[in-house]
This record gives sequence, structure tokens and C-alpha cells, in this order.
Amino acid sequence: MIDEHGVGWLCRHVRNVCTFVETCPETTSKKAQENCRALKKGFEEQWRKKVVQYQTPVFSEAPKYSWILHFDDALADALELGPLRQPEISLPPELLQRIENLSPKGVPPKVLQTLIAYYIVNKPEDGDWVVLPVSNFDAFFGTISFSHKWLAMLPEEMIQREKQSFGICRYRIHFS
Repeated sequence: MIDEHGVGWLCRHVRNVCTFVETCPETTSKKAQENCRALKKGFEEQWRKKVVQYQTPVFSEAPKYSWILHFDDALADALELGPLRQPEISLPPELLQRIENLSPKGVPPKVLQTLIAYYIVNKPEDGDWVVLPVSNFDAFFGTISFSHKWLAMLPEEMIQREKQSFGICRYRIHFS
């Protein structure tokens, strides 16, 4: 979330976009260039104000915003979890073949492959169930077809899923 200089990923991302727009003006629109000039002038200060707005005293019994995370909680989670991981998962050829055979018509094979890779990376040592953030997978695939269509079509002989609630569900994979 934050680098060694205390700069968060969002600020780094905005800086990188602006740097690209400035160094490659021939490939970016005039509007993008104007937006980046405006962002460079005040984005980070406005973002700091927004972050401060979300800070709530840790021992507050009734914060104004009941669904806002405590800023300290988010930092503690980030420190405990460490840097973001991006492990590369390569599935064995026989599993890839099985996925291709079991993928229902209309569901891209990448959907089942991604769910299996996510399961392997996130499976707890003491159980078989993994929490599936359905909304995040919609965003990852760039379509709500994942939650509204594809998820219900996935083969039960490979993926067992519990009822979806509030954009998440639990699932487990049967590899045999």
C-alpha cells in the first residue's frame, strides 16, 4: 500500500500516469494533458485531506460513519500482510485439459483457470474453502457477466460454491 517514503499506491499511480502523459504528448489527448496539469497542482494535497477525513479514533464507540474502516486498521493490515504478492501460477497440462473439457459453452476458459489459480494461492492450510470476492472478479474480467452469468454456469463437479451474499461467496475446487 505504501512505499518506504510514505507514498501510497494511488499517488504513485497518478504520478506515473502524469509522467507518461508529459513524456508522450504525441500519443495522449489534449484533455489528458490538461487533466494531468491539474492533478499535478493539487491531487496529492486533496487526497491527504480525504484520507484524514476517513480517520476515526480507534476507541470511538459510535463513529459518524459506521461503515468506514479505521485508517489505523488498514495500515495494520497492510503491515501485517506485507508487500502485495503477484505469484505466477502455472497449472499442469492435464488440469488445463480438464478445464477445457469442463468449461461450459459461453464461458471463456480463462474464467475457470483464474478461479482455480486464485483458489490455489488463497487456500488456507486448515480448510478447503476460499472466499471469492465476486465483485472484484467482475472488475477483473471487465464485465458483470462473471457474477450474473458465468458463475452460475460453472461445473459443480469441479467447483462447489455456497450462496452469494453482499458480493462474496465461499467456494472450493474438486481436483479429482
